[in-house]
Amino acid sequence: MPLPKPQTREFTERLRQIVDGCRAELAETGRSLQEIELLLNQTNTEVERLHQREIQLTNRLREVDANLEAYPRAEIRDAYRSAQEVTLRLFMMRSQAEQLQERQESLRRYQERLRELLELAEAQLEHEAERARSSEGRTRALQRPDTAELVSIPLEELILAEEAERGRVGRQLVEGPAQALSNVLLELEICEQLLVRRPEQLGEGLNSLRTTAARALLDLRRMLYELRPAVLDELGVTATLRRYLTELARLYDIQVDLTGPEGDELPEAARLALYRLLQELAGTAASDERARRVSVDLRYEPAQVTARVEAQGPGVGQRPRLADLSLDEGFQARLERLGASLAVESVGDDVSRATVLIPLA
Repeated sequence: MPLPKPQTREFTERLRQIVDGCRAELAETGRSLQEIELLLNQTNTEVERLHQREIQLTNRLREVDANLEAYPRAEIRDAYRSAQEVTLRLFMMRSQAEQLQERQESLRRYQERLRELLELAEAQLEHEAERARSSEGRTRALQRPDTAELVSIPLEELILAEEAERGRVGRQLVEGPAQALSNVLLELEICEQLLVRRPEQLGEGLNSLRTTAARALLDLRRMLYELRPAVLDELGVTATLRRYLTELARLYDIQVDLTGPEGDELPEAARLALYRLLQELAGTAASDERARRVSVDLRYEPAQVTARVEAQGPGVGQRPRLADLSLDEGFQARLERLGASLAVESVGDDVSRATVLIPLA
């Protein structure tokens, strides 16, 4: 049975099952070793007794061989038969002792491996518990219903968070529209040169210029749409995210789909944090020129929220745009404040998938 993904309730429950199974198996192995130890002691005692008996019978046979004329045939025959029986019995008991020793060593090695596995599983379980406790502390700040408690956040953190958000928007402007405008200027210069040297190729250059400018305009419109205040209180995360995905589909001419519950009972701060994370993931997936479809799957579980964002299109999985968020310091800082985790993977050459786990308790 394969292990569930880390940092999930199923993974923690499976770890507990492994720990319980190892403890039960260790107890059973200990009982088996005690039984083998008892049998081995009894066997060794019998081997020692038979060995002494063999020595006595061997000496007796030597005496008989030296004085055959002095002993009747029946007594000689009984002496040889007794010696053979003891030798055979001794051989069998020694073989049994060797088998018990091998079984004992095998069980001890197995017991040692079980102890190692138990220690690893318990350490991982403790790590999961520590992560859950740490996440619980962060999540409580998001679940406070009164704004008075939220104001208790240090001013320094508020300033840093605001500055980080400004930096994120600035990076998006530099990496998106600003870079595209630089490309537009470059292609304008190329068109000017074509107008003078090769007028027949000017049409091709203008088409490329139009495509670049249109893409820059799309990125800028998406960013402006993201900065608009969302109606999360009235619609909830799923409905608001559906409106955002519809806008992405219109801007980038792609297909989108969303699976998730319509209602949520998250606190306002937690709802906003979740929506902004999914918004950035979906926007990053849609901005990939290779993407033809963006899918979002949102699930509310008792202890966490699980969200998966997929980008599908030719070559999307070869160098996933979603993987860039793993290197984005601002995005990672937001995940850390929530106690959340991000995993990005490629499913073949044409699909990239990002999975976000946000603890709620």
